[in-house]
Amino acid sequence: MPKVYSRAVTSSSEQAGQTQSSRAVLRSYYCLCGDFVLVLQGKLDRLPRRKTDGAYIIRSKDGKDPIKQPARKFKLNATPGQRCLIKKKGSQELEIRQPFACSRCNTTIAYQTSPPPAGDGPFLYILKGSITELQGRMPPDAFEGEEAIPPSDDLSAEASTTA
Repeated sequence: MPKVYSRAVTSSSEQAGQTQSSRAVLRSYYCLCGDFVLVLQGKLDRLPRRKTDGAYIIRSKDGKDPIKQPARKFKLNATPGQRCLIKKKGSQELEIRQPFACSRCNTTIAYQTSPPPAGDGPFLYILKGSITELQGRMPPDAFEGEEAIPPSDDLSAEASTTA
């Protein structure tokens, strides 16, 4: 009697049409120490930014019109820190912030204005320059808006005397 190896039908993913979930690109982001901290639907640099501190805004709850303002799919791998009050620049308003820090190096990478867990509030804010898409590389916006420190004559004179 002959052996039957398989009766399965072979199919290919090339035959199937694209679905909504297959068009959604998930991107991984890392802390500056190299630890994995965020998976996000879409690119971070295409998100709107907050005017007060330049943080990226991730909508975690649908807006009034879910078609025009849908929530983003994301997973934040960070530990919640101690809630704090922040005074907004140029006004007397206070804002309650729930920071989220890298579980490896304890660097603050995100915050929200509601209690934990991440994503319970309407928005999650990712601090600019705190995460990178390429592990072990400095993000391009890490020093955005910072002034360069000119070299000091004291340091160059000290370096030449020690050499």
